[in-house]
Amino acid sequence: RRAGHGLVVVGSHVSGTSAQVEALRSARSVADVELDVRAVLGSGRTAEVRRCAAAVATGLRTGTVLLVTSREVVIGDDAGSSLQIARSVSSALVEVAAEAIAAEPAWLIAKGGITSHEVAVDALGLRRAEVRGQLGPGIISLLVPIIARPEAVGMPFVVFAGNVGDASALADAVARLEGDR
Repeated sequence: RRAGHGLVVVGSHVSGTSAQVEALRSARSVADVELDVRAVLGSGRTAEVRRCAAAVATGLRTGTVLLVTSREVVIGDDAGSSLQIARSVSSALVEVAAEAIAAEPAWLIAKGGITSHEVAVDALGLRRAEVRGQLGPGIISLLVPIIARPEAVGMPFVVFAGNVGDASALADAVARLEGDR
């Protein structure tokens, strides 16, 4: 574990993830940064990404940060437009995470399968990692980047699928990374 505080990035919208986010908020003190999906989809995208990136950087100075998309699921008129909405929201979330990496968080959890992939590739620039093993039951893998953006090399990175774990699983993962368990 590196010195400093961690970052939890949540993009998944499955009900289990929402319950895990609420359990984390109840169990631990976290700086809560919510990316407003409606703002991202409108003309305020750039301002919203900047606002969230600044809030994450500020929060990391004093504690663990929870970066989460607003829980409202916005769908389009058809499958194609819904996919475009999802891509736009994911892209904004990854932009915020990429800027946050410059603040060198001690560790990072990416919650959601697609979110984990996009954060790994686009925010961390991950090209090669050492797999340390499972952080908990299910598909919750702990990786350490070896070839990635310089700020990400050596930072524990957790891939946490959206539909994995009970209500306390996310809070438990954060506790382990913070050294409480």
